[in-house]
Amino acid sequence: MPPERRGLMPKISILPLEKEDIPEIAKLEKLCFSQPWSEKAFLDAITGGNSYFVAAKTPENLIVGYGGMYFAAGEGYIYNIAVKKDFRGQKIGQNIIKKLIDYSLEKNLEFLSLEVRESNIPAINLYKKMNFKIMGKRRDFYSLPKEDAFIMTLFLK
Repeated sequence: MPPERRGLMPKISILPLEKEDIPEIAKLEKLCFSQPWSEKAFLDAITGGNSYFVAAKTPENLIVGYGGMYFAAGEGYIYNIAVKKDFRGQKIGQNIIKKLIDYSLEKNLEFLSLEVRESNIPAINLYKKMNFKIMGKRRDFYSLPKEDAFIMTLFLK
């Protein structure tokens, strides 16, 4: 059993993503998503100027989660949030979202929006807990497997 499951949960810090984090983030992306981003896609996003990414790191600098968003014209859109399986249920995803919300408030954004698979009940419940509301649906938004997505939005003003 991993130490974090025996009650020895390490202190997790949510920090801005650095270029040297990208290979590890890309590995986590492959574990969590059926159509993962490439290392180049992450690099392009973090150097493009309109994106903000954070990494959840243990004191030993092990990356256990990440989240990212895009912003323009007063609007924010969450790309992805992922947490390593062995670290789920420890509020890491919630803390990543809080960090993205704080950044959105600093940027004076009107809202923060995302898409989530209809079947991803844990994520939907987390977003609802963070005051995101289901605002609509995108038919066949996901492939591998094909599935509809809920559009969830948090209004910041």
